[in-house]
Amino acid sequence: MKIQILVALDGSLAGGHVADWAAARADSLGLGLTLVHVVPGEWAYPRENDRQLAVSRADDLLNSEAARLAEAFPGVGITTKRLSGEPAETLAALSSDSEMVAVGTDRGPGTEGQGYGSVSFQVAVTSNCDVAVVPASRSELRSGVVVGVDGSAESLNALDHGAREALRLDEELIIVHASGPDAQLADGGDVLGRAVQRVSQQFPSVTVTARPDPTRSPGEALVAAARDARLLVMGCKGRGGLSVLLGSVAQHVLLHVQCPTILTRPKRS
Repeated sequence: MKIQILVALDGSLAGGHVADWAAARADSLGLGLTLVHVVPGEWAYPRENDRQLAVSRADDLLNSEAARLAEAFPGVGITTKRLSGEPAETLAALSSDSEMVAVGTDRGPGTEGQGYGSVSFQVAVTSNCDVAVVPASRSELRSGVVVGVDGSAESLNALDHGAREALRLDEELIIVHASGPDAQLADGGDVLGRAVQRVSQQFPSVTVTARPDPTRSPGEALVAAARDARLLVMGCKGRGGLSVLLGSVAQHVLLHVQCPTILTRPKRS
C-alpha cells in the first residue's frame, strides 16, 4: 500500500517550498513523508574531496529539513534518504512505492527556455505515480482547484482527483474545457456538462464552476485558469517509465507553472 509522499530536496528555495507543501498534504491525508537528496556519482566530481563535501552537505540538508518539518507537523512520520546517482532517474525508480513524488521548480511565468533537461520535468515524465510540481511561490492568496477535462479516461481520473483535493482543501472546483484550435474531444458530446454532473453526483458537497474556453488551446487555457489557483490537477497519458513521452498539453503547462500542479497517472489494475 502506498503510504508516503516522496519529496526531492536540492537545497534551493523551491526545494524548501515543496517540502512545506508536501508535509501539509501528508499531514492532511495521514501519510508519511520521505525526504530524498540525490548526490551525483563520482563521475560528477573531479576531486574526491568535492564529493565528500557534497555528501556532507546533503546530510546536513536532510537532517535540518526533517527537524524543521517535524516541529511544524508533529503528526507526520518523516524519514530521510541520501542516495547516489542521476537525480531524476533515481527518484523515478523510487516512485513505484510512493503515493506521490513532489518536486520543486523555479520555472514560472516569464521563464525562458524549453527546460526539458530539468529534474522536475524529467521526474514528471518518468515517474510511476502521481507527480506534484511546486513552484517557489506562496499560495496564501490563491483559491480554487483547477482541473482540465477533454472527455478522455485520463481527464476523468484527474477530475476525480481534483474533486477530492477540492473537498480536502475546502476549495471551489473549477472545471476547464478548451474548445480552441488545438482541442481534441474524446467524443462529440457535452464534455464539460458531463464532468460537472459527475462531480455533483460523486462529490455533492463540492462547489463546482464550469469554465469553457472557446479561444485558447488546452495548454493555454489551463495556464490561464491556474494563474490565481491554489492547485492545478491534470491527467497525464502513460504510466511512467523512460520510454514515456509527455503529452503536449502537459509539456506546455510544466513550462509555464503557475501554482502547485499535480499530474495524475492512470490507475493500475
